[in-house]
Amino acid sequence: MIARHATAWSRLLGCGISVALPVLALCGCSSPNQYQPPPPAEVNVALPLVRDVTIYMEETGTTEAVERVEIDARVEGIIEEVLFEPNDDVEKDQVLFQLERRRYLAARDMARAELEAKKVEREKAVIEFNRQKELFEKKATPETNLVAAKAELDGSEAAVLAAEARLDNAQLDLDYTEVRSPIKGRVGKALVKRGNLVTGQPSTHLTTVISYDQIYANFSISERAFLEFIDKQTREERENHSGKVPLYLARATDTTYPFRGSFNFADLAVDESTGTFAVRGVFPNPDLKIVPGLFVRIRAPIEQKKDALLIPESATGFDQAGSYLLVVNKNNTVERRDVTLGNKFGPMVVVSSGLKADEPVVIEGVQRSRPGAIVAPKVQTLSMDESLLNPLADQPAQEDEKESPSEETKPETADPAEAQPSS
Repeated sequence: MIARHATAWSRLLGCGISVALPVLALCGCSSPNQYQPPPPAEVNVALPLVRDVTIYMEETGTTEAVERVEIDARVEGIIEEVLFEPNDDVEKDQVLFQLERRRYLAARDMARAELEAKKVEREKAVIEFNRQKELFEKKATPETNLVAAKAELDGSEAAVLAAEARLDNAQLDLDYTEVRSPIKGRVGKALVKRGNLVTGQPSTHLTTVISYDQIYANFSISERAFLEFIDKQTREERENHSGKVPLYLARATDTTYPFRGSFNFADLAVDESTGTFAVRGVFPNPDLKIVPGLFVRIRAPIEQKKDALLIPESATGFDQAGSYLLVVNKNNTVERRDVTLGNKFGPMVVVSSGLKADEPVVIEGVQRSRPGAIVAPKVQTLSMDESLLNPLADQPAQEDEKESPSEETKPETADPAEAQPSS
């Protein structure tokens, strides 16, 4: 019995060994797994646009009224009438406040009566002088009498002049009871109501009038920018054409520079404490869209640059080393280019230095690229609104937010034969 069981187990073990051996043999003969690198990342590249552009100087500033008048009382009196409403447009010499006039009328009439009395005294002095002169010529009176008559006449002449001055002063005080606007503009609210007493010394502030027909824009440029600007001009150009330099203004809500003005004033020296040079422009304001006190951006053309390189601003990067671009060489390897950026023209930006016209720039897929990486470039053709490059157009250059090249630059796929970028 025991022998029979031993024979059965030996058969099973023999069978199991015979089955396991092929499996082990199969496992031992298979090759190990190998790492397969991912395919190169696809990126869109494009050659920079080459255009003649106008280089701008861009600064920030504030607006100021060309004419602003604080209307104050010149004489003391009760306000009888307020002859305007807040924010009214007023003309030059328009009456804004009427003060009480009775005591000033009385003072004027008294000064006039005094003048008439002095004129009568002068007539008497003239008659007496002529009489003494005639007697002296006949040697019928001593010279002292003639001298005294002459002194009396001179005194009466001076008295008449003094009386005339007092009359003029009284008339001036009477005129000051009508508080007028010295300029054409828009008036603010009345700061003193009807029935209140105002004084001339110290003067009571009544209201303010501001002219909006033209607006100043004050801004400052750095010492370096000032020197670069004047180095590009001759003395004759600075003396004869400085007033013709066009300026463009944009408010905080403007994406373009819709207001065009001109250079108006430059300081006499650089401020040593700040290292800046003060400049002012003047802008027509027929639609009253610019008000004093605004924070604005100012753009001024300073030179024409031939064959400037433009790329989408979205293709640029910035780190501690400064601005940079990624380009693809003839071996499809990504390389970094440290660049200096210039003015913006819509979604495009000028590359002042660090890039060549025949270097394809990564415009899409920057996040999938890094210096030294192999990529699969797809060549695109850049385009832009050419009107943005013309600084003297009625609609000046545009200052847009960053937008993707696919929307604004409208890239187009190049000929397949040109798919291989050149270095």
